[in-house]
Parts: sequence; C-alpha cells; structure tokens
Amino acid sequence: MLRFFNGNSIGVLVLLVLVPFVYWIPDFFKAVPLQDQAFTGTVPALWIASFNVHYRVLSMVIALLIILTNAFLLIQINTIHIFIHVRTQLPALFYIVLTAGFNPTHQLTPALVDSLLVIIILFRLFVTYKTDGPSVNFLDTGFLIAVASMIYFPAILLFLFLLVALVMLRPLNWREWVYVFLGLMLPYLFVVSGYYIAGVPVREFFPGFSGLFQHHKQTYSIIQLIGWLYIAGMMVYSSYFMASAIDKMKIHGRKIFMLFLWLFLFTVIIYLVIPGVGIDIVSIAAIPLSFLFSHYFCNCTRNWINEGLLSLFLVIMVLLWVL
Repeated sequence: MLRFFNGNSIGVLVLLVLVPFVYWIPDFFKAVPLQDQAFTGTVPALWIASFNVHYRVLSMVIALLIILTNAFLLIQINTIHIFIHVRTQLPALFYIVLTAGFNPTHQLTPALVDSLLVIIILFRLFVTYKTDGPSVNFLDTGFLIAVASMIYFPAILLFLFLLVALVMLRPLNWREWVYVFLGLMLPYLFVVSGYYIAGVPVREFFPGFSGLFQHHKQTYSIIQLIGWLYIAGMMVYSSYFMASAIDKMKIHGRKIFMLFLWLFLFTVIIYLVIPGVGIDIVSIAAIPLSFLFSHYFCNCTRNWINEGLLSLFLVIMVLLWVL
C-alpha cells in the first residue's frame, strides 16, 4: 500500500480523481438538504449561498473541481520545492480524504474558495526564500489575503500568518513590510471608494457579519467522531516523527514545514475564536495536515504497522462514504 501511493503510476492518478467523484455521487442523485449557511459575513459570501440554492448541481461540480485543483497544486508545490524528498501523490490523497470524506458539506462554500487562494499564497511565499532584494510577492500575498477575507471574513486572521512568514523567510526589509500592509489595504480601499461613490454605507458590504459571532450547533455521526479521533492521533504521531526528523532537513524544507505548522495553528485559532466558523474550514486546515501525513508515510519504515495505519485511514474513508 505504501509503495503504491508513494509511486507515480497512472493507477494512483486515476484513483485520486475517482475518490472525490465517488463521494459526490449520492449528492448528485438525491435531494441532500443544504448545510447551514448562516455564517455569511460579506456580500460575496451571500452570493455563494444564493448560488448554492439556485444552482445546486453546478455548485457541487464547482466544489469538486476546486478540490481536485487544490490536490493537484499541492503535488506541484512539493515537485517545485522538494521539501518531501520524493515525488509522491500522497498530499493529494490526504487532502481529498480530509476535505471530501471528513467534511459533509459537498457544495461550494466561501472557505473552500479561500483554500484555493491560500495555496496560491503559499506558492508566492515559497519562491521568496532565495529572492535577492525586496520581493513584491508580499504585495501579492497581502492582496490575496484581503480578497480571501472579502469572500470569507474570518480569513482576515491569516494576515498574521503572512507576518510570521515574512519574519521566517526574509531578512528584515522595511519595504516588504510596507508591501504586505499595502496589499492588504488595496482591496478594501477599492470597496470603500466604490461604496462611497455609490452613496451606500460600507457596512452594507457586511450584511451577515453578526452571524459570525453566533454559535451553530454541529452534530457528528459515530464514524465521523472515530475518524476525527484517528486524525488527531495520527497528527500527534506524525508531529512527533517530524520533530525527530526536522533537524536533519535542509533549511528551506525546515522553514516550509514550520510555516505549515503556523498555518494550521492559525486555522485552529479561527475555528475556536469565531463561533460562526463551521466544519468547512477543514478545506484550509487540510493543506498543512496533508503534508504532515505525507512526510510521515514517505519516510517511515515500510512495515506492517505503518501499512496498517495507512490502510485504516482508507477503511475509515470508505466507511464515511457508506455510512
């Protein structure tokens, strides 16, 4: 099993494409009630909620395409920067399992759209590591975070992640700090100016803002709870393995994995601090987790224990679909 998923055969690629389709099939052929969309926050989030209501099938297809695109981009990140020292499809597998299997919301959501923007931000950040002179990439990343927050306002807290990345990846350069703050402000200046010219109060851009602070009860099935407990256990075990291996990594690989840790921590903070944030934020949290699990299964000993851990992962994935 480890040898199969660590390879680059056509069978692995076909399986990665088929898995999310399998999860989506029941939703295509039965009237699945829409998940709670109360935590809107902004006008674009309301547009997405309305789109889900009026174009159910198209909404599910777009969500499926975003997940497949994200999975492909995660593979490309490692191919370009080689922080996991093998070419593997495992990041795509784990991302698909976490977003499609452990998230019952098989529809377009603001957090899912933001997950694509977060991956693009990672691409822009990682290339700055060896850039000489001030990098305008931080202007781009600040701009993208602002756009992400306009779609899903809790993402504004990921701006702190950008500041951490700036400290970790770059020597102190005041221009880059100006770039990142300027990038954050530009989209909001455009919105405020547009609303001012139109004579509309800018608060109209945040019609569902109060919903972010209203707690929404979430229920989980027994198999979902078992799955999340298994994920938590694997996260602790993989983190211990990472801690013992990180000193042997090259500097750029070490910094990339530390950034993944910070991204995961800020995502957890968003979920814990803002009551209206739902389970759909797993589409962002799954990005660093996918690389954490992939690092473990690419570097662990190929014995029956690790084969069993990966097999159990896949068994839970099947049970989530069947049950």
